[in-house]
Amino acid sequence: MRRIVLLGLVLSAATSLACGGAPEGPRPNVILISADTLRADHVGANGYHRTTSPTIDALAARGVNFTNAYSHAPNTAPSHTSILTSLYPSVHGVFQHGQEPDEKLVTLPEALRGAGYQTGAFTQLNGKTFEPGFDTWYYIDSALQSGKGLGDLDMVTDWVGERTAPWFVFLHSYDVHLPYAPEADYVDMWADDYEGPLRPNVTRALVDSINDGSLEVTERDLQFILDMYDAELRRLDDIYSRLFAKLEAMGELDNTIIVFLSDHGEEFGEHGKWGRHTYALHEELLRVPLIVAGPGVPQGQTIDAAVRLVDVAPTILDLVGVGYPQYFMGEGLSGVWDGTERTPRQVIVERQTERALIHAGFKYTTDGELFDLTTDKWGTVNIARDNPDVVSRMSDALLDWTGRFAELAAVVRTDGEIHLTAEEERRLRALGYLQ
Repeated sequence: MRRIVLLGLVLSAATSLACGGAPEGPRPNVILISADTLRADHVGANGYHRTTSPTIDALAARGVNFTNAYSHAPNTAPSHTSILTSLYPSVHGVFQHGQEPDEKLVTLPEALRGAGYQTGAFTQLNGKTFEPGFDTWYYIDSALQSGKGLGDLDMVTDWVGERTAPWFVFLHSYDVHLPYAPEADYVDMWADDYEGPLRPNVTRALVDSINDGSLEVTERDLQFILDMYDAELRRLDDIYSRLFAKLEAMGELDNTIIVFLSDHGEEFGEHGKWGRHTYALHEELLRVPLIVAGPGVPQGQTIDAAVRLVDVAPTILDLVGVGYPQYFMGEGLSGVWDGTERTPRQVIVERQTERALIHAGFKYTTDGELFDLTTDKWGTVNIARDNPDVVSRMSDALLDWTGRFAELAAVVRTDGEIHLTAEEERRLRALGYLQ
């Protein structure tokens, strides 16, 4: 594998084409909430058997709940950058913490700020990845011994109360990220009968010792780990409840669009490992909750069609009537919820040179694996050998996407570089994507 500079076709990067007219009356406020490391299948509105998320479920009931939403990467920095730029990781070039989006890129907060919004980020990611486009960038110190959980959100509502124009808040926290160390009341919700050796402080070192076989555990011990994850989620949901109640008391909630999502999931044994992400493109790491509610959004819809986190920024900007660059790779979701869009969207997920294409119920990877997600939810049975025609079609489609990444990166990023394998370079050069 080597890194090369790519020469692409000229594509417009102008911030034009306001997709969707401006709403009548004052523009809505916007809250984008990211619950880091939250799997879609642990949310009650998505069919989970526990009451982990009553506030999130209520939000889904008054908006649109997308039950088959995909992140584009299994870790925080690239996924959130895709959310905020509507670009796939290979195009925006951010793969690790500490990297910043190229200054040439227009982010969601920059587009909103250009239309008169006041923008504030409140995050537990201490770095510059989320800074571009925000008037205020606030690092949230943890209120807990675990070092990563939210306390009250008075800093958010205090900031909102000081605004004199429509506002955009980005709220991000690590409450359901390792370590799982919920407070006692939340531990007792699901683990008050547990008598095993584990304690309500599930650390990275603990799950690593389980994964490498140095610590033997029972099924009940593994269930206890899930109990602690669910307890952390319920605590976070209660914090959201208090935030929404305070915004309602301030008279801010009715005119606010709320988008709730996660950047990636977590592994709980589906591929033999526990408490891991970042390293693979497994379904349990990529399927995330996505809920949109507020002015301009229908109420009480549940949509199973596959959608993507690159679709979030254009959806928000469409709803508030603000234009965005022609190079945005996502599409607004209104065509999905109003039924005018019937063609399944193609989903690309990435980890450096590893990529996968998910489309019409199939998942194809750059390792040549094929999975039927309609019968194999987590993608564990490779059916490539028995389906050569599907493999051929999806391989060509994935290569075509990679060529588009190469073209666009050459225009919208200063360095204009993406990671390619030698075989990808050879095939793309033959197709005319590279010079």
